[in-house]
Amino acid sequence: MSDIVSVIVPVYKVENYIRKCVDSILCQTYTNLEVMLVDDESPDRCGDICDEYAKTDKRVRVIHKKNGGLSSARNAALDELSGNWVLCVDGDDYIHPKMVEKLLDAALRHDADISICCHYEDDNNKLLITNKIYDEARVWDRHDALKKLVDDDDIKSYAWGKLYRAELFNGVRYPEGRNYEDIATTYYLFDKAKRVVKIPDFLYFYLIRSDSISYNATTQSWHKGCHASCIGQEERARYFKEKGYKDLYELSLSKLLPYVFSDIRSGYCAGAKENVKYAKHMLKDYKTEFLKNSLISDKDKKIIDVYLKDEIFFNGYIQGKEVVKFTAKKLKRVKQKLLPQKKTRDFSLTGDKKIRIVYFELPCFDNLGDHAIAYVTEKKLADFCNENEDYELFVVDGWNTEDDSRSLKKYITKEDIIICQGGGNFGNLYSFAEDFRRIVLKSFFNNRIIIMPQTIHYTDDEDGQKVLAIDKKIISKCKNITIFARDYKSKAIMEKYFNCNIEFLHDIVSEFDVSPINKTRDGILICLRSDKEGTLSLEDKQEVMRLCEENNEIFVTDTCIKRDLNSSKREEVLNKKLEVWGSKEFVVTDRLHGMIFSLITGTPCIVFGNNHHKVYETFKTFEDCGYIEYVDSVESFRQAFIKMQRVKNNTYTKADYSGDFTILKAKILNNGEF
Repeated sequence: MSDIVSVIVPVYKVENYIRKCVDSILCQTYTNLEVMLVDDESPDRCGDICDEYAKTDKRVRVIHKKNGGLSSARNAALDELSGNWVLCVDGDDYIHPKMVEKLLDAALRHDADISICCHYEDDNNKLLITNKIYDEARVWDRHDALKKLVDDDDIKSYAWGKLYRAELFNGVRYPEGRNYEDIATTYYLFDKAKRVVKIPDFLYFYLIRSDSISYNATTQSWHKGCHASCIGQEERARYFKEKGYKDLYELSLSKLLPYVFSDIRSGYCAGAKENVKYAKHMLKDYKTEFLKNSLISDKDKKIIDVYLKDEIFFNGYIQGKEVVKFTAKKLKRVKQKLLPQKKTRDFSLTGDKKIRIVYFELPCFDNLGDHAIAYVTEKKLADFCNENEDYELFVVDGWNTEDDSRSLKKYITKEDIIICQGGGNFGNLYSFAEDFRRIVLKSFFNNRIIIMPQTIHYTDDEDGQKVLAIDKKIISKCKNITIFARDYKSKAIMEKYFNCNIEFLHDIVSEFDVSPINKTRDGILICLRSDKEGTLSLEDKQEVMRLCEENNEIFVTDTCIKRDLNSSKREEVLNKKLEVWGSKEFVVTDRLHGMIFSLITGTPCIVFGNNHHKVYETFKTFEDCGYIEYVDSVESFRQAFIKMQRVKNNTYTKADYSGDFTILKAKILNNGEF
């Protein structure tokens, strides 16, 4: 523990938050700290609170200075620090007790000069994950790390959430008097680092509050931030050009142009004429470079001249643009109806095949539960077609539903079978899924249609009733349709509203053939949702994690990975995720497929419900496995956790639901009848 970590905390108008922030730093498991509290002439009691900490803990140093802003406060600490490493924490945020320990360990283990962690957003009593989810540490050299930083995707420019080797700041300071100061600084630090590591641990808690300097509540504040970002990005692009980093220069320019457009637009709205003039001057200076840049779309290149015009012309363009968009949308619909479509797909049967099975996937986005459904369904249907020579499988990607449906109509026969992807998207919670499914049902109502296992839910309001009425009408016109429900409550709802064949079938992912995971089980996996279906508050989640961490190391992940995944990578990513599940002693989740991933890897699991019946009712279909327990509150979780601790080393036989496929095969072979 010879390395000293200097933790820099700028302090200004954070009286209600500073104690939580400083307490989280002082309780770090890594104790060799220099905690630098910089009182930027805060008008509240912050200065006194900082002095109180200095009296009770010798690691705390307080710098009282004349007000100069966030950059000035950080710079004051950088000028006086004595540590080997630097960690920046904003005065209204807080950190995990192991943040310093884990970041420093990763930096030393990977010989990196910058170590980055993931972060939560603490937003209105919700603990949210916005980072892309990876379950392993990733290491980049200087150039690749800079590329990630400029891309502003996997690595952000925020000063916080990163541990820096102190010597990187030699000759580097934050620009004073500007917002978004980190955009203008972080790339310098990355360019001096030989290696950068990012670990998958969520160790920083970023507080969202309406009165912070980064919150843009007005047009003026939005423009101020946009203008500052624009200046920082232009400086960055110029720096890369001077350094001869051609690819980074081009990438930086492609990122800069949309901000220049926003700077001009918001500048007009905010009445910031000088800033508009500055942005136009920048646009004119870089126009040739923008036009040559292959990373910038032709659409953006075409409107550069519009943004260089005067305000009257520009406003006329914006108003006319809305009219043109509306007209173009109507013309597109007419064109689709009247003109032959260029994009077609060949659905011809090969060899002696006689019957098509056309499987329509839904767009899965970043949801590994949906990807697992699509993957297992396709595998099972492919197995069926291999066993039955008359059948040939065609898989339609969700995004191609409309075009491929149009193409299929030229080939379809009455014997062909249409299969729609299952999931938890039947009802009015996920309108995009309804839209895609309706295209299929309306296009092939004369054919045999099978909808794979679904949860159904309509909200008890006008929107729910409206969507239900449309679904009833469309389904009533389908001549031979079977809908599988993956829980018995959904089955009852379907039987109540739809006059068609309704059957029960477990979620298809329960039939995922998981390869043996030869790892010693260790630790607790936490997989808690951050979306509209979640019911756990911030305090609930933190209490769950606290209870788990008191007994074992926790690892946080999610089945929604915050990055799009195409079908070619689906199997690889799913197997990696299942390996994470299978390597843990047990799992805590409120995600339906977090529970099912536990089921298929034989991993004990405690599962919370979501905001309707989906998780609980699906749990009831699997509770006979013996190693999944449902809880409906943090209090009942405590009891289940104690029980799980007693049996965590037990070996469980993975539940077998392979018999379900026999039911599906019967539906296909017997024209929808058993």
